[in-house]
Amino acid sequence: MKKLTTILIALFLTVVIVHSANAQSPVSFGLKAGMNISNLHGSDFEPDAKTGLLLGGVLDINLPATPFAIESGVYYSQKGAEAEDMGFNYKLKLDYIEVPVLAKFQLGPPGPITPSLGIGPYLGFNVNAEQELSGDDVSGTEDISDEISGTEIGGIASLGLDFNMGLTKLNASARYSYGFTSAFEDDFDNGERNAVFSIALGIMF
Repeated sequence: MKKLTTILIALFLTVVIVHSANAQSPVSFGLKAGMNISNLHGSDFEPDAKTGLLLGGVLDINLPATPFAIESGVYYSQKGAEAEDMGFNYKLKLDYIEVPVLAKFQLGPPGPITPSLGIGPYLGFNVNAEQELSGDDVSGTEDISDEISGTEIGGIASLGLDFNMGLTKLNASARYSYGFTSAFEDDFDNGERNAVFSIALGIMF
């Protein structure tokens, strides 16, 4: 988590300097935080959804005189799933650093509230993989990094609302992300893919 904080602070300060040097820059920056509701799809096993954290530094590159923009950034995203069986709770915790590249389309003319649609790929890097077991006065956590694929490629579709406040914009967004590659290494792969619905709030400068 300390490494994540350092990355986000460095990203934030870098863009602040660039933006300050050129007030007319089409590049805007910001921070987003929200909640993930994640699960695993694609196998016969049907676990329950798990909640987690979504936190990121965001970059928007607006294309002048068009309703289009490119959104990217660096996110810390908690994924996984959980299940209950015979009085025990099993929780799979998969944490990723993600870099999305989304094409954003402004839906309607600029105004105090501007809706947008985003779609594009993401690249994820697994930074933590744990399996947690609890129940009947028994609990324990096991590192399963050797079973989890180190990288993930997937796609994101998002809907957002920008609330224009002059020099800043508040943003609310909902997005769905789906892994095109398996969450597990070949020897442990039964077709599971990460599937995540996210709700986030942000501020852009």
